[in-house]
Parts: sequence; C-alpha cells; structure tokens
Amino acid sequence: MQFSRGCPFLCEFCDIIELYGRVPRTKNTQQVLDELQAIYEMGHRGVVQFVDDNLIGNKKAVKAFLPHLIAWQKEHGYPFVFATEASLNLADDDKFLGMLRDACFVGVFIGIESPDPDVLIAARKKQNIGRDIPAEIHKIQSYGIFVLAGFIIGMDNEKPGCGEAIADLIEDCAIPVAIVSLLFALPGTQLTRRLEREGRLSTGYAIVADVSSGDQCTEGLNFTTLRPEVEILRDYRQLISRIFDKEAFFARVTASVAHINGSGVNGKMHKSRFWKEVRDAVRMMWIVATRYPQIRGDVFRLLGHTARSNPDALRHAFFQAGLYVHVGPYSQHVLSGLDRRIATAQRTTE
Repeated sequence: MQFSRGCPFLCEFCDIIELYGRVPRTKNTQQVLDELQAIYEMGHRGVVQFVDDNLIGNKKAVKAFLPHLIAWQKEHGYPFVFATEASLNLADDDKFLGMLRDACFVGVFIGIESPDPDVLIAARKKQNIGRDIPAEIHKIQSYGIFVLAGFIIGMDNEKPGCGEAIADLIEDCAIPVAIVSLLFALPGTQLTRRLEREGRLSTGYAIVADVSSGDQCTEGLNFTTLRPEVEILRDYRQLISRIFDKEAFFARVTASVAHINGSGVNGKMHKSRFWKEVRDAVRMMWIVATRYPQIRGDVFRLLGHTARSNPDALRHAFFQAGLYVHVGPYSQHVLSGLDRRIATAQRTTE
C-alpha cells in the first residue's frame, strides 16, 4: 500500500521527483485505515509494505498519521508488520523512530549510494553528506528496524577502488542485504538531460534496461563514463563478490544482531499472527535443511548465537538469514553476467 507520493530531495539520477514531483502528497488518515482494514478482512497477516519512495518526504503528515496507525494496530492485536523506504535523515528524529517501532515497522530501505562526498555532490544527494553513516544506521537498528540499503557504482567523481570503500561501509553498518547497481540514466531525469547536453548518452540509448534475463544489476552504464568502463565493471564485480560471499554475509547478519533492539512491539510474535509466523519459520527451516545444505550450518550457528546474546533479535536474524536463499544464488548470476560484460569491454578497448 502507499501513503504518499513525491520526495523533497533533488538526487540527479532519480526519476521519482520527475514522475511525482518534489512536494509530497499524502492520503488522509481514514483512507489508509480503511485500506488496512480491507487487507485485514481478506485474512492477510504478516508483512505489509508501504511502497512510498520516501515515507518521510512529508514528515509532518506521516507524524500526524502514525498515532492512528499505532492505535489501529493495538486494537487489532498487531496483525501486521510494516516495511518501507525512507531517506537517511530518518535517523535524525528519535520521536519518529519510536513511533515507527510502536506501529510495528520492522524494515526500511535507505538509499546511501556512496560514502564519497565528492560523488554525492556530483549526484546532488547532498542530504547524505557530513553524516556518520554507520552510527545513524545502528541508531535505526536500535529501534528494532533492520536496514536494507542501496548503493550505486558508475557515478561521476568516483575514484578507482570505490567498490572496496562501499564494501567497507556496508560492513561497518552491519547491513546484510545491500542492493548495489550500476548507474542507469533513466528517461526524463536530470542525469539524462545533463548527459544529453554533454553528448555522453550511448548510441541507441535504451529507455529501460533489458531485464528479460531477470538481471537488473548489470544493465547500467548506458552512457560514456568519466573513467574507463572496464575499470568500473571490475570495481563492481569485486564489490558484489565480497559482500555476497557467504561468510561475509552471515558475519554481517551476526554483527547486526548486536545493534537490533527487539524488545518493542515490533520484535514480538503477537497472537494475531503467531501461528502464521510459526508456520513460516518451520517452512523456512525445512527449506534450508533440505534444499540449501551449504548454508544450514551458518543459519543454525547464527540462531544459536542470537538466542544466547540477544534473543529479542531472533525474528530479525531469522528473516535476514533467509534472504541469502535468494541473494546468494542471484549474486552468482550477476557475477557471471559481469564476467561476460568485462570480456566484451576489454575487447572493445584493445
């Protein structure tokens, strides 16, 4: 479901502000509660995604709405847990984070893009500059909310070896799942308009990436890059290989356990969805044990560590570990595609 549209920021590569504008509009409280009630009456229990591109784009409006959401959840026995997307300034407001926790938000996607301020300035993502990013991510995690994050390689002002710097940041933040992509110039964006002016858009510029193969990670760089394309691809490959290595992934999940505070209502198994969560947990354990023996030991060690060190974070650890069933094999698919693209780029430069 969706609460708002639009985002107040000015990221050069983003098409959301072109499609929906920079003045976020929101639904009224009753409309959102009616939609939640409809989902509830259909029998769904568990995760509901607020698909806002930036839930806190209009913080005043969402702050006014959250007390009503908290009351609805309490009245219905907390049938839902919520996930959403937000900008990093989410970490600036303790009261707001507390309201998200009390409404049962358990996950948030944040666009970090790069740890390099020169890259962020070039991309007009100035809202992420001058921040202690690991400390702010840990703060969000301390409210029982796990963080997924987005990063981009291929932007102007990048330095050689940027993939290692991004990987270091991902590990410092203890973010298990980082969605890393090659920069793609989307139609209608400031980035595309600038590249057109500079004569840097590729011949036969694609309106959208070719994702017929299911690979949405290697179709970027549809323009002439400032540093050699093959160098960017190698940095990207090194980053993907490092962060989705099995041992590195589970080490980050284990590290995140220390920061997750699951003592709030968003960390509990409430009666209204208890049996669904139990069934989901049993099903996942069965799948891991029978279909993915290569991670069976990692999952069991993680759960044992969490049970001993921070039992309130068990649900979070369990969920994040389960994500490797997807991202592990998918990372291998991406690496294969990158190897082919690197080979092609090398041939064209020889």
